Amino acid sequence: MGFFEFIFFTALVLTIGGVSIPLYAMRRGYNQSDVKLRIKEMEERRKLEEIKQENYVLENKSMELELEKLKKERKERETKALEDKNKRWLIEETRGEEKHENTN
Repeated sequence: MGFFEFIFFTALVLTIGGVSIPLYAMRRGYNQSDVKLRIKEMEERRKLEEIKQENYVLENKSMELELEKLKKERKERETKALEDKNKRWLIEETRGEEKHENTN
């Protein structure tokens, strides 16, 4: 192995090293930007899921309040209907007594 072959291989190794280091750095930077984008996407998905869950809870609360309101209104209507029915019964009973008095 001669002196020129030694210099040639040394220059070749240095050249390959000099070119490969920037290529590696560019590739690594590209991968890091991909990772950053994936992390950002995951954070946005997480925020979206939190918003969806909050919306679900709010909808359930409003539906529960509406259901309670409907139950209360129904109970009031039933109570009122029963009262009206009892009043009619009393009126019919009173009318029945009047008929008996008129016939006597």
